[in-house]
Amino acid sequence: MTIDKLNWFGKIKGFLDKQDKSPELKKGEIKQILIQTAKEILPEFEFLTYKNGCYTFQRLRQVNNLNVSELLHIVFTLKDKNFACSIASRLNPEYIFSNQYNTGILNPHVDLKVLRHNSGVLDIKDAYYFHNGQVETTTKTVKKIFEDFKKYGLPFLGKQLEKVRSNAIISVGFAYIDQLQTEKQKLKNEITDQLNKGGLLLSSIKHPMYADLKEKLQSVSGQSKEDRKLIPKTAYELLEIYWTR
Repeated sequence: MTIDKLNWFGKIKGFLDKQDKSPELKKGEIKQILIQTAKEILPEFEFLTYKNGCYTFQRLRQVNNLNVSELLHIVFTLKDKNFACSIASRLNPEYIFSNQYNTGILNPHVDLKVLRHNSGVLDIKDAYYFHNGQVETTTKTVKKIFEDFKKYGLPFLGKQLEKVRSNAIISVGFAYIDQLQTEKQKLKNEITDQLNKGGLLLSSIKHPMYADLKEKLQSVSGQSKEDRKLIPKTAYELLEIYWTR
């Protein structure tokens, strides 16, 4: 182990071993701490559910007749004494409980600490929110999570909402799927079959409807270089929305 790693390991261990005068957390007690802190700092975000080890808070928005789910996901472990937190904006409700990060323009999902540090490469000491397993310190950590979400997460969600409102690729894409008459299950089966056979590579999708949508999105003028690179993914996620809604 290098000196740097020993230093941050020592700092984390020192924090985790630090005792306060409050009781130890009981199993399930964290849920009420999270809900109460959300009400105090971000009351517009309501507790949605606990699923697969993750507490999810949601704010629903509507823009251009589209429903947008804005989400804060908090994974808590009592044993490892940490929280892992992420933020998502979902146009496809099927993605609400997905734990995969997403860099697309329709259903982006990013780590809160990545936003906070503006870096995708983080040391362990920066990648998690730590607690000591006791009520007082854990409550302080939860407060820090929601404060960071307010400072770094809300601007991210605001920027994404504006993209949904004004991005021409999204507008053209939804206009396209709104007029589709294709049988949904058949379309899903055909495309997912090609995708699975191609090792989940989007380039393996040769379906004419996917190709047609992709071509229409590529013809949109004034798009950013980043959005243009994401067109294959955007086309696929648009068709996903079509066959799931």
